[in-house]
Amino acid sequence: MKLLVLLTLPIWLFGVPLSALIENAKNNHTSLKTIEQRVSAIDDEIDISQNFADPLISLSMSDIQFNDITDRSREPMQATSLGLQQKIPYFGKRDALSQKINAKKRVLELSVDEMKVKLVKAIKITAYSIWQIEEGLKITDEYFKLTKQNIELSSGYASSDSKSHMSIMSAEMTLSELRIKQSKLESLRDGLYKKLSYLSAMEVTKLDLALEIQKHEHISSYTAMKTENASYKIKEASLKLSEEDIKVQELNKYSDPVVSAAYFHREKFNDYANIGVAFSLPLYGTQDLQIQKARKISLASKSEIADFNNLLDSQIAELHSQIEDAYRVYDIIHKQSMPQIEHMFELSSSSIKNGEELFIYINLLERKLALDEKSIAVVASYNKYLAELESLVGAMQ
Repeated sequence: MKLLVLLTLPIWLFGVPLSALIENAKNNHTSLKTIEQRVSAIDDEIDISQNFADPLISLSMSDIQFNDITDRSREPMQATSLGLQQKIPYFGKRDALSQKINAKKRVLELSVDEMKVKLVKAIKITAYSIWQIEEGLKITDEYFKLTKQNIELSSGYASSDSKSHMSIMSAEMTLSELRIKQSKLESLRDGLYKKLSYLSAMEVTKLDLALEIQKHEHISSYTAMKTENASYKIKEASLKLSEEDIKVQELNKYSDPVVSAAYFHREKFNDYANIGVAFSLPLYGTQDLQIQKARKISLASKSEIADFNNLLDSQIAELHSQIEDAYRVYDIIHKQSMPQIEHMFELSSSSIKNGEELFIYINLLERKLALDEKSIAVVASYNKYLAELESLVGAMQ
């Protein structure tokens, strides 16, 4: 019991890393288990495709005389027969059907990969939203303490400075707004943790995550990998499935022979046997229509792949543009705006001597808080856009 507590203590203290959530989701999420079970069922379908149709066994009595149904010796037509019929698949049909089922299995296997990509993206985006909220709570709490501290320091000016009362009232209102913001952020955070627990298939109450902005890859790196997109692969596999279906339908034009054999027993006459072969007659063009239908589906799949290829180019370009914009905004905040405001903030916080200066300081504090929140938001947005872009090229990590 003590060992279990020691093993779980670090997770409770420091939170769960994002990589652990992703791996657990890929191994244990119920939606993946459902598709994997369907893939497993396909193996049985392949085995079934190699079997012949069940034979038909018949037992019959011919020429039953109603005046005495037990008398079976009146004439040669009275016979008791045992028959067997077996459909023999036309050459190549079973192999073609197996290839079609294998193509169907491949589509389902790729559906598992597609679901994993979607799960990874959803986990990342949810985790990044939690990081944004928790960072927002940290700076809100910090500014709450600074505002409260300066209210207490400025209260000493209230007797000599007529503007102090108004400034302190304004600062108190800022404190109320910060409390409301904290409450809303905490509610959002709790809801996102529940969502993250569902996505990762494990209980998550604390996250170990540190986000930053790093220089991203050139757009050509992503367009070169677009064929790794999970949905793109599924569409290619669906095209392969439609092509295998065409082969099956073309072979279905040839009738499967039905071989029959029967043994006839007669009481006062010689026994005898019958052997026969039967074929279905394709008189109504059903097989040709099935081939035409399969070919149309194949052509539609080809067009769908071409259209999706163009859509991927558009989505990659849009997300890459958003990533670059977020990178530029972050650069502006941290290289241009933030250093100046930090300097002004330090000067203001050390020279508050009256209510008017407190009012200016509180106003500057609100502006700095807004800028810090924008900085946090742009880091979160950058990583969210990057997660979406990586999902377009099939990332599962």
